[in-house]
Amino acid sequence: MASRSAIRRVTKEAIILRHMRISKRLSMSQAGRLFQLTGSTISHIEHGRMDLPKARVEQMVMAYGYTMTDYNEYVAEGKKVPLNLRDECLAIVRKLDDMKLQALYAVVVNFLPQGTGRHF
Repeated sequence: MASRSAIRRVTKEAIILRHMRISKRLSMSQAGRLFQLTGSTISHIEHGRMDLPKARVEQMVMAYGYTMTDYNEYVAEGKKVPLNLRDECLAIVRKLDDMKLQALYAVVVNFLPQGTGRHF
């Protein structure tokens, strides 16, 4: 395995691997255990501090439940990679005015488990 670098080079490939991991609701520690690596090694990979051989990329893609065709669609065909659904939703919410936030709140609160109440 390549050693860690102090220089960050976040590549599209690293972003894709992060998306695939998050979409399967795996923490970095859980993903690391799949590959007999530490969570911090997964972090270094996803933050562009470690290069990966093609065989490791394939192993990660398959373990995350995707195919190399899925991966290649993101890399070669320019398919947009959602970085993190939660982050994207929060960015949208921050742009809403109070009236729209009230409407959104009325919808979202219905998705909370019973008895969780208000969070403020």
